[in-house]
Amino acid sequence: MRPRSAAVLGLLALALASTVHARTKAPQRLEETLRRELGLTKTSTELAESLAVLDRERSSLEYTATVLDHAARESMRRLDAYRGRRTDREATARSRARSLYKLSRGGVARLAFESAGNDDREAELQARILRGRALRFLVRHDLGELEVYRRAEERAASELVAASREMQTLGAITMVGAVQEHALVSAEHAINPDLRATMKSRRRLADRLDGELTREHKVLLRNVKRNWRSLRSLRGLDGAPRLVRPVQGRVVGRFGPYTDRVLDLPSIRNGVELHARRDEPVKAMADGRVVMVTALPGYEDVVVLDHGGGQYTLTARLWDIAVEEGQEIEGGALLGRVASKALDDGLGSSVYIELRHGEKPVDPTAYLKRARRSDD
Repeated sequence: MRPRSAAVLGLLALALASTVHARTKAPQRLEETLRRELGLTKTSTELAESLAVLDRERSSLEYTATVLDHAARESMRRLDAYRGRRTDREATARSRARSLYKLSRGGVARLAFESAGNDDREAELQARILRGRALRFLVRHDLGELEVYRRAEERAASELVAASREMQTLGAITMVGAVQEHALVSAEHAINPDLRATMKSRRRLADRLDGELTREHKVLLRNVKRNWRSLRSLRGLDGAPRLVRPVQGRVVGRFGPYTDRVLDLPSIRNGVELHARRDEPVKAMADGRVVMVTALPGYEDVVVLDHGGGQYTLTARLWDIAVEEGQEIEGGALLGRVASKALDDGLGSSVYIELRHGEKPVDPTAYLKRARRSDD
């Protein structure tokens, strides 16, 4: 029994020593992990900022391309119009020039020699002279208009060529931007797995220390969290592959056109209704900042989150709200509880959610994680 007892005691001592060693090493490992996460989040933020700049430049190029396309079309329209008018004016000018030429080839001179003592011929001569003057004026006017049309054509053609060249330049710039964006996205995808693994390791080590963090740990952790906020603000919901499901119920009211079950009238739904139990906890769909907590008629209490990148989520039909405006929260955090409906909509107890990219409502169904259970 003694050798066995000694072996057991030895194993216990070894396990205790290992635990103490791990306990003493945990703070150092946590500091190393925090520093690594700090560097990775900084790099990821720089990549996201570069992608945001490229996105703004792409939007600017698209707007410029639209303007240039309109300018090119307008130049073509004016060019066609000027050419058509010039052709008509050239025909008129040729006709008048022929008449003036015929008049000057002897008609007036012959009348002048034959007009002696003949008042009628004198009157006809004066009429022809006046007609000749008028023709000369009209021909000069036609030639002036033709010159105006010629210059207008040259300007329109020059504007068309300039617009075409600028479109080619824009095409080249867009191609370069696409190559840069591909490189940045590839770098971002390469760093993301390491970033997620480091974050999980940091949380595990922090849990092991049970809140016993040094001042250095706390400073590093604040910097890491500040970087994460910047990164999430730049990425928006693009940084979250799937949205947290606010409640586990199935979709009972789909996105888009529908017929109201109670009023039997056509309507449009900008979000979806999820089946839920009265007083069931309702979670935030992703990390974000609370920008609005209010009550809306027909929706009870509403919470709106800004996820960055121009993306927002709205969660409605709540009560017992657990957040306040200006608060930064993580995906899965408690927003409130399911409220009773003031007005029956024929769907039973439910939670209403919306996902918006800017002002545009987007069907959130495809982004939600699958329900873990089925509600009937």
